Amino acid sequence: MDIQLIGKNSLKIKGRNASFLIDPDKTLGKTQADAIILLSLSTNQISSKIEGSRITITGPGEYEVGGVKVSATRVDDRLVISADVDAVKLLLGSGKSIEKIHDNIPECDIALVNATDDFNQAVLTAIEPKVLILFGENKKSVTKMLGKEDAPKASKYSATPGKLPAEMEIVLLG
Repeated sequence: MDIQLIGKNSLKIKGRNASFLIDPDKTLGKTQADAIILLSLSTNQISSKIEGSRITITGPGEYEVGGVKVSATRVDDRLVISADVDAVKLLLGSGKSIEKIHDNIPECDIALVNATDDFNQAVLTAIEPKVLILFGENKKSVTKMLGKEDAPKASKYSATPGKLPAEMEIVLLG
């Protein structure tokens, strides 16, 4: 599975059987995806250049795309997503949304957190992901608060189930 930042706050998650665009904006070039996920209700600037999308996930519920089970939970006007991509459990959402429901979050291998809002960073260590991937405007201040100022930066992160770290690793996308 590959996770790539493709815009300011837009991600592409590509598994063996399905690919997802997260919060794609109108500036995106021609892109292929099986599904689009809009984390924020205020996001309605979907590029017309997205090809192959079978579904746009904008609300809570259980979904399946290309054999990938996706669960969306509404938190205020945003979604928190849980998905199992290539046997890797993902959690995706804004830091503030994850903070609000952290007691009800299923176990995850990788947490993808949009760090645009202020939130209690302690919640990130409480959910115990093997990999914490931060993106968004405040990603550097979050890593500083977590004492990991030397976190590596990457434009893309690749993961396989047998090769995840034993202790939490932090990666900055962008």
